[in-house]
Order: sequence, then structure tokens, then C-alpha cells
Amino acid sequence: MNISKIKYTLLLLFFACVCHAQTFFVSQSGNNNNPGTKDKPFATLERARDEVRKSRINGSEATVYIRCGVYALQNPFILTQDDNQTTYSAYNDEKVIIRGSQAIRPADFHKITDKATLQRINPKFRSDIVELDLKALNIKNTKKYADLFNDDGGIIDLFMNDERMQLSRYPNVGDMTMKKVIINGGGQETKNADWANFYAAGQKEALPPRQGVFEYRNKRTNRWANVLDRGVWIKGFWRIPWQNEAVRIAEIDTVAQTIKLAKPVSGGIGNKYTRPEGNGKEPYWLMNLLEEVDLPGEWAVDFKDQKLYFYPPAKITAGSVRLADINAPLIQLNNTSNVKFKRIVVEENMNNGIQINGGENNLIAGCTVRNITKRGIVVDGGKDHSILSNDVYNLGAAGIWLRGGNEDVTPRISANFKVVNNHIYHFSQITRIYEPGINVGFTGGGGGGHHVAVGMYVAHNLIHDTPHVGVLYGSWDSKFEYNEIFDYCKISDDMGAFYCYDLYERMGNQTIAYNFIHNSPIGDGIYFDNDHRNVHVYGNLVALFSDPKRRGTGFLYKSGTQAKKNNPQNMECYNNIALNCNYGFQFLSFSFMVDSNKLYNNVSALSTQTSFRNRILEWSNKEHDTTAIPAPAKFKNIAYKADPGFVDLKNFKLNLKPDSKIFTDLPEFKVIPLDKIGLFIDEYRTKLPSDKEIKRFETMPAKDGNGTEILDRN
Repeated sequence: MNISKIKYTLLLLFFACVCHAQTFFVSQSGNNNNPGTKDKPFATLERARDEVRKSRINGSEATVYIRCGVYALQNPFILTQDDNQTTYSAYNDEKVIIRGSQAIRPADFHKITDKATLQRINPKFRSDIVELDLKALNIKNTKKYADLFNDDGGIIDLFMNDERMQLSRYPNVGDMTMKKVIINGGGQETKNADWANFYAAGQKEALPPRQGVFEYRNKRTNRWANVLDRGVWIKGFWRIPWQNEAVRIAEIDTVAQTIKLAKPVSGGIGNKYTRPEGNGKEPYWLMNLLEEVDLPGEWAVDFKDQKLYFYPPAKITAGSVRLADINAPLIQLNNTSNVKFKRIVVEENMNNGIQINGGENNLIAGCTVRNITKRGIVVDGGKDHSILSNDVYNLGAAGIWLRGGNEDVTPRISANFKVVNNHIYHFSQITRIYEPGINVGFTGGGGGGHHVAVGMYVAHNLIHDTPHVGVLYGSWDSKFEYNEIFDYCKISDDMGAFYCYDLYERMGNQTIAYNFIHNSPIGDGIYFDNDHRNVHVYGNLVALFSDPKRRGTGFLYKSGTQAKKNNPQNMECYNNIALNCNYGFQFLSFSFMVDSNKLYNNVSALSTQTSFRNRILEWSNKEHDTTAIPAPAKFKNIAYKADPGFVDLKNFKLNLKPDSKIFTDLPEFKVIPLDKIGLFIDEYRTKLPSDKEIKRFETMPAKDGNGTEILDRN
């Protein structure tokens, strides 16, 4: 074939590709009988999807432009391999909302007239609370809670004027506390027992755990005894602040002032460090009961009557009140490849917002995912997916959750997911523990957990405002860099901005570099709670401004299963700064491991307790002898009791001055590029949040704990 024929053939192929590229439009003013053009658009996403499938030629690309408006789905929007090479995008940056909730008409709410029901309500609020007949509206997810659960319980969620309404709670602010534990319900009635089982006197076989019983303080509990047949649930941190279950009340003895739980709580109830009676500080609260609907915005479902009771905070108008009743991810990409969602708002779903299952090279970019009852964005399997420049907030559980790759082959296969430039905040609002801003390989709770997450790249994300953890990670070969994390760990002090509890044989080669962690007074910074195999930690600034009653460690490494000589430590920790932490750096090692660790060029400034603590454990007769010694002399690190030369420490300008003492004392110390950390402007993110808008440097005072904090355990 001569050159001219080749050029002609390529030209034909080019024009064929151009001609086969498809464009369709969806509009609220459209009609599904239209051809889907800009002037005659379709009315629904489903119609556009089906037309793309029908008219696609030889796998050509397609774009579905969505015009401004709200698209309320009756069912999840599901894409499959038949939808490869398709982009769904807002047209010209018009505001497009895909919603998993359904509007409730004002006429569907009624004043309460049933006398028995009115007797259950405080007289002050009887004229304010309205009822909704869920059965008449064919609302599906109203099945009674399980006796024991740790999430949202799987029922509908209620929204008004774009905000999640508060499930009824008592007390409205703060918590109740147990007076005294009568039966722990999980083990032998001796101090510091295992509590997984208990043994009857003279028996060798373990018996099933018992239901917990405790004496209550609050006299208001007495009134709930009359409605136990309708189901009364309390939720609490029954033994430790990293375990939070809701459990149904089986019995209330108003004479003895005791509550008996319907199911045993795992590990039993009562502070695990002060068994059997506990310490009287264990917090709990009542949830979802009509009797306690007493604040504007509160609501409750009566499972027996199948009615929802609501105290509206404003006048109910057309479309202002909405119920989320879809118990599945709202947008699903199932084994798709090269599918893109761009500049779309996804909101108000009682399950996850967007979920990618398998496939290749899918993109979620410039989207807003908000008011979701479970997780914002889930990526479960496949490779080369990207989550770019999204805002993810007001979530019941985690922000972004990742699983992928293969760690069981050599060499390991990377999933190569990229999570970049996302703003994740106000998450873990319902499931309040172990639901982080980003999860990369951690499944489980206290004591660790694991799922496969190989080769993830997590960078330039802004994560803040959460009761527990910033980033959970495990598995292999991931890199976390240029992220900013603050205002985390509002409940538990034994947790970090980055936290890992994984085992030597299933984790390693993690890189944590150039992250800015700050203003979290009861948290730790970068925390390896078990093993830390072949980890690289450098260029990070951790400025916790720690509460003096908490541990507050900037960089914390524990030994875990690396006590075994065939599981050596081999960490590299260098060029980091710990500022205003109680403890700057803490390392727990065994004597035969010291030479395999590289700890150098680190700075601890203004530590209130210890700047560098290197605890060497000797292995002898399966017992650990602990000796506190200085860091090995061959590794040069330095501590300062005064400001070593930040630009303006008082006003949180934490770049180093050119003449900072650090550069003199540690000549090889490299500048930490704070100006490059966090969110950046791109085609999807055109504006950055101000310090004032997100309260970036407002250190909230730490609340008193419940007696299970690190410094209380001895």
C-alpha cells in the first residue's frame, strides 16, 4: 500500500470515529419519545442510557449531557459493560442533582389525633409534631431495627431543605452515663478478664455470653418502660470509645433502676479497664422514640404503627421534605470501562452514593456527594479508576472506600486507583467509628482489620471534621502525599490522622510523605498501631496542639508481630516535624531490630512531654522487659523547647524562615513544601475554601473522656 492510500485510509478511520461519537441530552422539560437532541431531549437518565446502548456502533464513545434540575430516582441508576466509553456530565456547568429521596407532599402529613399517641408526647409539643403514614405511602425500609447493630440500622432517612434531620435522641445534648454495671454480659466477673465467654462454677466449657445489666441514673428512663413493646434502643460506647453499638432494651426495672439489654454486647458492658462495675462514665443515649421528639428537626419511626413522627423546623412546603428509601448504592458502575461522571451532585440516599464494582479506567470528577446515609464513594475492584476533585460531605459513614489489586501473587498487582484533590468533611456522622475520610485496606474495628488494597495513590485531599479517624490503611504499596487533615478524633484519643493496624505478612511498602496534620488535640498524627514493614515516612508536619490529658503523639510506631526475628522492622522516618504535640516521636523496637530502622533528620518542637522516645524491648522467656533509652546516637534528630524559626507560629504560618535554626542544626533537612499541600485549582475545582470557611486553625477544646483514654489505662 502506497503512502497516499495509507493517508486516505487513516483519514477515513478518523472521520468514522468522529461520526460515530454520540451525543444525547436529558432535561426535565424533555420527553422520552424525543430523539434526545439538545432541542428535543430525553426526560430521564435511563432513557438516555438505553438509547446509547441501542445506537452504539463498534464501541464508539458517547456523551450524555444533563441539563439543570433535580432528577429523583425511583431505583438505582446502574451501568454495565454495555455502557463502556460513556460520559455523563452536567451541561455547561449547570447544576444537576441526582437524588435518591422522594418528596413527601405537605398533604401527607397530618396532625396527631389518636389519644393514646398524644399521651406519649410532651404536652408542649403535641400541636407541633405531625405524623406520616408510611404504609399508605408504600415506604419500604421501615422494618424494625435488629436487636444489636452498629450503623444506621437500615431504615429510611429524612431530609428537609437539603439537610438531614436528627433522629430523635435523649438527651438532646451530651449523653447519659451508667451508674453501675450489674452484669457485664461477656465474661468472668473478675477484673481485666477476657469477657468473650464466661464459665459457670466448676465447669470447663464456656457458656454463651449473657445480656448486660446496668443500673441507670436518669429517672426519665422510667417512662420508657411503658413502650418496650414498640422497641426502645439505646446506643453507646459501652466499654471503650472505639466500639459503638445500638442495642434494644429488653427490661426496665423501675424499682431497682436497672436496664437489661436484649442482646449481649461484644466484649461486655462497662469500662474494660475497671471491671466488673465499670467506672460510671460510660456514655450512652436513647434513639428513635416518639417520647423524645422535642426539638425542631427531630423525628422517629414507630415500627409497630408504621408511622413517622416529625417536628418540622420550618413550614412544610412542596418538595421541602424528602425520604430516602433506596437501600442500594444510588449510582452503580458494574464492570464498566472508560465511564465518566462529571460535575454532578449525588445526594440523599440511604445507602452509598456512587459505587464502582470492577471494570477499568472509570472517572468520578468534579462531583458533589452529600447527605448520604452510608459511604460517599466506594471503589470495589478493577483497576485504574480515578476519584478526582470531588466534594464529599455530610455522610453517615466513610467518605471514599477502596478495595482492589492482588496481594497473593509475586509481583503484587496494583489496582492503581487515584484519589486526588477531594474535599471530604463532616463524615462518620451515624456510624461513628472506623469510617474514615479515605479507607485503603482496613476492614474491621478495634484490634485491626484488613482488605486488599494494593498500589493506591491518595494525594492533595482535604479531610476534616469527624469523630474518629482521617485515613485508615493497610495492605501494600500505597502512597499518601500532600494531604491536609485536621479536626479529627473527636471521640477517641487512641487514633490518628493516618492509622494502620495490620499484620506483617499482609502489609508493607507504604509511603506517607508531605502531609500537613494539625489542630486535633486528642488525636495522634501518623500511627502504626501494630506492624510497619518497609514504610517510608518523610516530609510531614504534625502540629496537634495536644490536650495535656491525652497522649498526643506526632509519630507513633509500635512493634506488633515484629517481635519475631523473622519479621524485622525496616522503617525509614526522616525529615519530619512534630510541633506542639505532647510526644513528638515514639518508637517501640526490639534490640535485634534497631539497626534496621532509619530515624534521622527529624525535628520535635515545643513538646510538652517527650520529644523522642525510643523504647527497646528485650525478648526473654516470652516476657518483655521495657527500658527507656535515648534514640541511637548514629541517627541525628533534634528537639527544641522554643520556636526554632517558623514564619509566624502564633498565626499558624508554619513555613520555616530561611534562617531557621533547623537548617543550621540539621544541614540536610529539606524544606517541607506546605504551599503545595492540600487542594488545588483544576478544571473541576475552581475555588478553594478559606481558612474561616472551614475553621482550619480553630482548635476546639478537648472534652473530658470516659475514663478509657491512654493515660487512664494504668
